Amino acid sequence: MILTSNNWYDDLESLMSLRTIQVIILGIISMFLCQFLKFMIFSIRNKKIMFSTLFTTGGMPSSHTATVTTLIVSMGMLQMHDNGNLDYSFAVALVFGMIVVHDAMGVRLEASKHAKILNNLVSAEDIKTKQDLGFGKKGKLKELLGHKGFEVLGGFVFGLIVGIIGYFVII
Repeated sequence: MILTSNNWYDDLESLMSLRTIQVIILGIISMFLCQFLKFMIFSIRNKKIMFSTLFTTGGMPSSHTATVTTLIVSMGMLQMHDNGNLDYSFAVALVFGMIVVHDAMGVRLEASKHAKILNNLVSAEDIKTKQDLGFGKKGKLKELLGHKGFEVLGGFVFGLIVGIIGYFVII
């Protein structure tokens, strides 16, 4: 499709429905708010400002889980409001969300454990040697990757709240 309008909003609306844009915006808001909450929690726990947590994975709450939960909840509620039923896009979002949550608690949590073990096992004092092995700029693998069940639950509750509030703001 060729965009011909002088107004970016008209072009965007011709590519996707207003509801689609609203669900995307709610998901992005949920992700940013959750990352900010994580930043606040880490900063309070460590008694210093931890800007790095604004862009990190892992920790409480899970922003991945919050984002997909917000997408699923807002999409489902809006579809029920508009059509009285759920369509296949809701099923896709639900299955996608289940994969994201499973990955956060499974694969990424195990990768976190492996990184901790490898960081303890590798005894090379020379940071350059560790960097050559793929241990990053500081000579350590990133350990905070996955989520414990409680962190995922926190992200789920957060995403549920944002999705419900977002629905009532939109309609």
